[in-house]
Amino acid sequence: MSREDFDRIYEGTKESVHRFVAAKCFSLDDVDDIYQNVWLAMFEALEKRKDPIPNEEAFVMLIAKRQLGRYYSLAAKLRNLVSVERNPEVSAELPDSIDVEDELMGRELISEIGALVRKRPLTAQKIFYFYYGRGLTVSEIASVMEMKETTVKKHIYSTLEQIRKLYERRERL
Repeated sequence: MSREDFDRIYEGTKESVHRFVAAKCFSLDDVDDIYQNVWLAMFEALEKRKDPIPNEEAFVMLIAKRQLGRYYSLAAKLRNLVSVERNPEVSAELPDSIDVEDELMGRELISEIGALVRKRPLTAQKIFYFYYGRGLTVSEIASVMEMKETTVKKHIYSTLEQIRKLYERRERL
């Protein structure tokens, strides 16, 4: 199959694959790695195929499901061998127009909010990610997560309430 076939399949299924991976993963930190693995496996599968794929979305979702299984099987083995901690690098260069103290306080608050969200149950983390990180609506999230819209709203509101309390505590200091 050709590069054009891959591009067409990718464009037609990328959102549904991303939603599936994010909904099924054990940690939001894993989403990008697994998502990338899906498309690498898809590209390799297309290179080997000569016949057209009858149901492209089902084919990609099967690959996604297998990649989730492989990723977590490998991750469990690696965790037993090595403890890996992710430390994203922060750029040291700031634009001249930004007050450095305000910028540092903003980054600190964002870091605290991120830590707060990561302490929430995984379901709440995923919902928060879909809503604010991916821009999905409440009804779309409910569909992806296979739950009621009221449950999705409850997770969003309770997480926002905790963030509000964190922000209010910081303001009093």
